[in-house]
Amino acid sequence: MKYYPAYLDLRDRPCLVIGGGSVAERKAMLLLEASARVSVLSPQFTPRLHELASAGSIVLQLKTFEPADVRGYFLVLAATDSPEVNIRVARTCKEQNILVNVAAPPEESTFIVPSVVERGDLLIALSTSGVSPALSRAIRKDLEQRYGPEYASFLSMLAGVRKQLLQTMTNQQARRRVFQSIVDSDILELLRQGNYRMAEEKMEKLAGLPQASLRRSPA
Repeated sequence: MKYYPAYLDLRDRPCLVIGGGSVAERKAMLLLEASARVSVLSPQFTPRLHELASAGSIVLQLKTFEPADVRGYFLVLAATDSPEVNIRVARTCKEQNILVNVAAPPEESTFIVPSVVERGDLLIALSTSGVSPALSRAIRKDLEQRYGPEYASFLSMLAGVRKQLLQTMTNQQARRRVFQSIVDSDILELLRQGNYRMAEEKMEKLAGLPQASLRRSPA
C-alpha cells in the first residue's frame, strides 16, 4: 500500500489520544510538540500524563471509550493495549471522516506516523509504508549522523535572513539567488566546527545585510 506523504499543521487543533500507557504518553508528547490541543482518554494514566494535566498542558478524560468521544476532534490516535478497542476507535473515526492512527493493528489507520529526524525546523520523515519498522529505524539512525545539530542553527539563521529580505528585497528571483548562494556556501561547515560568529558574518555578507544584523550566537 502506498501512502500520500504530508506534514500536518496541528497548531491549536483538537487532537485526542485514546489510551493511558507509555505508548499513549509518547504520542501525546509528540502532539504537544506540534502545538496541538491535546486530550487523553483512558480509565488510567501514566504519572507523566498526570503531571502534564496538572500543568494545564493536556486534558485527561477518565473513562472508557465510547463512539461519541471522538466527535469534534481533528485527529485521533488509538493507543490502548486492546486491539479490539483500537479497531472500534478506528472504524468510528472513519465513519465520521476523522483522521485516525492505530498503534495496533496499524492497518486500521487512515495514516501512519513516520520515523522522524528533527533538527530545529528541519524535519526529515521516512517510511517503509509499514513493511519494515526496523529498516525505518536503521535509516533514521544513519540520517541522525549525517544531519547534525548544525542544521538547526543554520535554519534559525536563515529564518532571520528571510524575514529581513522579505522587507527589503522585493525581487523574488533575487531573493532565490541569495538563498542559493547561502546554501552553496561553507556556512554549514563553519557551524559544524563551532564557528558561529564567522558563520553569521558570512551569511550577513552573502545576504547583503548590515554587520551584526542577525542575532548573535555565542562566539
